[in-house]
Amino acid sequence: MPFLAGFAAFLDYRYWINTRPVPLGPSLVSGFLLFFCWFLAAALVLFLLYRLYRKGDGLRAGIFRRFAGILTNVGLIGLLILFFAYEQAPVLGMRLWFLVLVAYFLVRLGQLVVYVIRDYPRRKAIIAERRRIRKYLPGSKGK
Repeated sequence: MPFLAGFAAFLDYRYWINTRPVPLGPSLVSGFLLFFCWFLAAALVLFLLYRLYRKGDGLRAGIFRRFAGILTNVGLIGLLILFFAYEQAPVLGMRLWFLVLVAYFLVRLGQLVVYVIRDYPRRKAIIAERRRIRKYLPGSKGK
C-alpha cells in the first residue's frame, strides 16, 4: 500500500506509547491549537443557542447544552494535552492521549446521537401529550 508510506510513523505503536516523544513542530502545534480553539468557539455558539431556546423548547435546548458540554470538554482537555506535549512532559506528553481524547469524543458523540434518535422523540411526545391534556383541565390557561 504505497499511499500509506507517509503515515508509517502513525502505524507504529512506538509512536503513540513513547514516554519521551520528539517535540511537536511549530506548524503542528499551531494547527492543534487552532483545532481545539475551534471546538471551544463552537461550544460557545451552542451555549448561546441553548440560552436562546431554553424558554421555548427545553428539549432542543438540552441537546445544544449537551453538545456544547462535549465540545467544551474536548477543547479544554485537548489544550491541556497539547500543553503537555509541547512542554515534553515524560508521560503526560505522550501521543497516546490524543487517541484517548478522540475515543472519548466519539463515545460521547455516539451517546448524544443515540439520545437524539431514541429518547428525544419519545420525550417530545410525552410533553406534547401532557400539554394536550393540561389544556382541558380546570385552572390551567392552556399552556
